[in-house]
Amino acid sequence: MRKINKWVAIFMMGLSGSACLAQKGYQIKGKVAGLDQPSMAYLYSFDNGRNLLDSAAVTNGSFSFKGTVKHPLSASIQIKKIRKSVSLFLENENYDILMQPDWKNRDSISGGKEMSIQRAYEAETAVLNKQMQELGRRYEKLGKEERIKEGEEMNALNEKQTIIKLKYIRKYPASLAMLHVMRPSFDVMNFKQLEEMKTLFSPKLAYSDVYSNLIQRYNQKKGEFLVGQQAPDFSIPDLAGKSIPLSALKGKYVVVDFWASWCTPCRAANQKIKPLYEKYKNKGFEMVSVSMDDKKNLWEAAIRKDGLPWLQVSELTGIEKSSVAKQYSVRSLPTVFLLDKTGKVIAQNISEAELEEILHANLK
Repeated sequence: MRKINKWVAIFMMGLSGSACLAQKGYQIKGKVAGLDQPSMAYLYSFDNGRNLLDSAAVTNGSFSFKGTVKHPLSASIQIKKIRKSVSLFLENENYDILMQPDWKNRDSISGGKEMSIQRAYEAETAVLNKQMQELGRRYEKLGKEERIKEGEEMNALNEKQTIIKLKYIRKYPASLAMLHVMRPSFDVMNFKQLEEMKTLFSPKLAYSDVYSNLIQRYNQKKGEFLVGQQAPDFSIPDLAGKSIPLSALKGKYVVVDFWASWCTPCRAANQKIKPLYEKYKNKGFEMVSVSMDDKKNLWEAAIRKDGLPWLQVSELTGIEKSSVAKQYSVRSLPTVFLLDKTGKVIAQNISEAELEEILHANLK
């Protein structure tokens, strides 16, 4: 009998241990400052569409939600009768929320691992974001030609922010919060950048539509990636109206650079690449800049002001109607391709430092 009791006790302890490890669910305690009339609170999730998870009465400004989720969700709480909502990443954790009735005062949210990651990231990038906002305000007041210097400064701030983003993604590869931080960038990233994101983020995030968008964009760009393929040939006019076929440059390493006079990052990149061109132009290196301008006077003025010494060609149709842009699947600027002596694409969207490394190795 004692043996039976012993094993029953062990079995019950096992059940107790399992219960401790079981999902405990989430609990949200909320308060709307200054709300003294009855209302309703609605809890929505936003992964794979907007879905109502729960509703609760608001009494004396207070409300609460309880439930469980299979995985972290992008969520929002909306209060009836006030035009205000609060966003959060919902997990099986406890949350305390203080909502303000207007947008002048900041809401307060405590609880949740994903929310902690988001708060830490926002705190680390707060100074950078303020600098970028101030620079952006100055940038808007400047003329097109005066924006180049500010554009370089903005690029430097963006690079610093990217370093912080990558640090957090490497530390929290399965973080839904960091996936949402990166979400606005996926549509404008090139293949190499998307490949890095796909490598860094964990497949555990596959439940999220944001992760699905990342994979979709990656697969699309992979299909358009030209490295290892023969560069599409083209022959379009230069400033004098003379058409120059790309194939005529075989026997040299060639950069095909898609840019425009209105593209500030392009103009800044041109200045960085000028020393490289001067260094290697007589050693088997050539450049062809394909402008996405649609007005010849603006294109010509930018070339003259920036002092660009290499080949300049354009269809003068703009990027949307450019046949060459379609051949190379160019949707954003700048986009750069490096061709070897046979006309094969050996690199795409590389930095000036990477370009110099390749030229130094092959054109000593």
